[in-house]
Amino acid sequence: MEPTPLCERLANNKNMQSNHLQKQLDRYLGIPLCFLLGGFRARRNLPSAMPNKILFIQLSALGDTVLAVPTLRAIRHCFPNAHLTILASPINLAYLAYCPYIDKRVAFQGGISYELLSTLRRERYDWAIDLEHWPRLSALLAYASGAPMRIGFSAERQHRHFLFTEVVPHTPGRHEVLNFLDLAHRLGCPLQGTHLEVWVRDAERVWLENTLAQEGGALCERALIVLHPEAGRRGEPRRRWPHERYVQLADALVARYDAQIVLTGAPDEVEVSQQIAAETKQRPVVLAGKTRINQLAALFSRAALVISGNCGPMHLAAAAGTPIIALHGPTNSAQWGPWTSRATVLHARGFSCSPCLNLGFEYGCQALPDGTSPCMHTIEVSAVLRACATYLES
Repeated sequence: MEPTPLCERLANNKNMQSNHLQKQLDRYLGIPLCFLLGGFRARRNLPSAMPNKILFIQLSALGDTVLAVPTLRAIRHCFPNAHLTILASPINLAYLAYCPYIDKRVAFQGGISYELLSTLRRERYDWAIDLEHWPRLSALLAYASGAPMRIGFSAERQHRHFLFTEVVPHTPGRHEVLNFLDLAHRLGCPLQGTHLEVWVRDAERVWLENTLAQEGGALCERALIVLHPEAGRRGEPRRRWPHERYVQLADALVARYDAQIVLTGAPDEVEVSQQIAAETKQRPVVLAGKTRINQLAALFSRAALVISGNCGPMHLAAAAGTPIIALHGPTNSAQWGPWTSRATVLHARGFSCSPCLNLGFEYGCQALPDGTSPCMHTIEVSAVLRACATYLES
């Protein structure tokens, strides 16, 4: 196997350094700002008047946005005449592109600018609802929006709640769908179901069938099994199952079920999929870096099974209604597991510190040289194959 090109290694190092710097700035600058600015806010009761404009803020993870959809749906139904805007990262906006609960989408490109702040102030929002758990940046943006009512989570030791006029406790170990719904409950919004959603158009379905046809007409007749090997933030592979086990799993699934393996991933996650594909006996279809988010949802909808660690696409597959084998080591599946009855969760064994993640960054041990967590190595290929049989032999 050829070594990773220097330019790619430098890019990965740069991404990791950038993420670390952002976290450091968010903590050591964000916390004092939240504390100081919080002294100027006035706590008030929720107003009896209906809001005309509501701002949602969700800057980071795709998975959190998928899990927040029942909350968006409840608030949309409760305030049908309000204008709902979401400020979100580009990947979240791509997922929400056809969401019927949002009226306007504003892209957050990674930093606070005068233009962004002017746009938020100009809209004169009545409420700002922060859907984040730990970043101080989103709380600061809610404050900067000028919305007189600001609602968000209070998470242990995050010191971000000072900027909210209405605080909702974040409960560790409780599924995030239910934590998000606490925001809607605080606003007096009745539940409109807890199911997740994707919005796949005919265009995405046509793209999928054309793509499969280009790979070979026989693919359309074989069971598609999607492996999504990356799990987590860019440059942070500690939730990833070892790539050599994905190789063993892919070979076994082809031998037992004549399955067609499809590898997926984001544009910056192509390398690991290519590495797996190069080592399998029958080369899988590599769509890593080639799918937009709603095309990925279409693929999941078409698949017989998705196998993945804890990540946004795992939640997207749950929203698409696809059976899932979810591999959990550092993450608590009670809080972050797939929100569907069509899932089997396999946990790490033998590590007292597993699970260790509540908010997504507080790892309990050092990563191994390949970047993965030791606990992920305790999940055996044989256990995954037994779980697969539940869905593929029924």
